[in-house]
This record gives sequence, structure tokens and C-alpha cells, in this order.
Amino acid sequence: MKFKQYLENVYRIEMIEEGFSIPMKNKEKHKKLNPKTNRIKTFRKTRYIETNIPPEKRSFDNIPTYADGSLKVRFQDWLEIDTSKSPGKNWGWSKNGKCYGWSHRAIYGFKVGDEVKGDSEGKKWTFPKLPDGSLDFDNGVCEPDFIIKTNKQAEEVAKTFAENVS
Repeated sequence: MKFKQYLENVYRIEMIEEGFSIPMKNKEKHKKLNPKTNRIKTFRKTRYIETNIPPEKRSFDNIPTYADGSLKVRFQDWLEIDTSKSPGKNWGWSKNGKCYGWSHRAIYGFKVGDEVKGDSEGKKWTFPKLPDGSLDFDNGVCEPDFIIKTNKQAEEVAKTFAENVS
């Protein structure tokens, strides 16, 4: 058993040296007998997809998909988005230099030099109060158009985008 694991690890290291390895969404399933209970148990093992595309050149255009169009890998793993600064939040920095914000509805990456214009969800909104004290969501005003100048500002816009889209 240990020799088999050793061979799997050696094979895995060789595959990593040839390209990049990304964990797949769907895990490999196999059934084994549990000797303690004499019942069949389903074990899951993470599968990996190998690619030669470096992280700096990855985008949504070249993400691996199945024939039916569903994604093989999570977009966070594909773009190598670091969410360690934002545990439980829907934003993070990618290795391609963009700060991404997302929810179940949308995802977008912001970087220095991007122009945020129109009624973009990356802008902050202010809402006037009605006479009864509640907010008037029909007459909201967003901040004026701007160009992102720093990484800190790109991070703030991504956070605002994630909050507004969700």
C-alpha cells in the first residue's frame, strides 16, 4: 500500500514539473468495504487537470469546460484568486494582477487603469430618505465616473461590486 502511494506521489511530481496542476470540481468516486462495519462506503479523491497555460495568461475565455459547457474547475482555482485576506468574502487578488469581486450572479476583475463609468455595480450608491425614515431605493445616486489609480482603490471597487451584485 505504501509503495502504491509512493508511485502516485512520484507520478504527481513529474506531472507538475511539465505544466500546471489545477484541482477539478468533480471528485473521483470509488466504493470500498469498511472493515469495521462491513458496509460499502463511497470514498472521494481529488482529481487534477494539467495545463500549460501560465496563471498570467488565464481568463474566462480559456477556462476548461466539458462538452455540455459546464466548468471542469472552479474559476477561483483557474485564476488562482487568493482569498486568504478575505475569508468568507467574495473578493480576492489573482495572479494576473486583477482584484476580482463575485457573487452567484456575476464576476468581474478590476485593475489599475480601468475606467468605472455609467451605473456600474462597482460604484458606491447613496439613497435619499423618505418622509417615513426609510430609504428611497428608486431614486439612488451613484458616485461620478472615475479611473482606478491604485491597487487599494481596485480592491475597494471589487468589494463594492461583490456587495452590490449579491
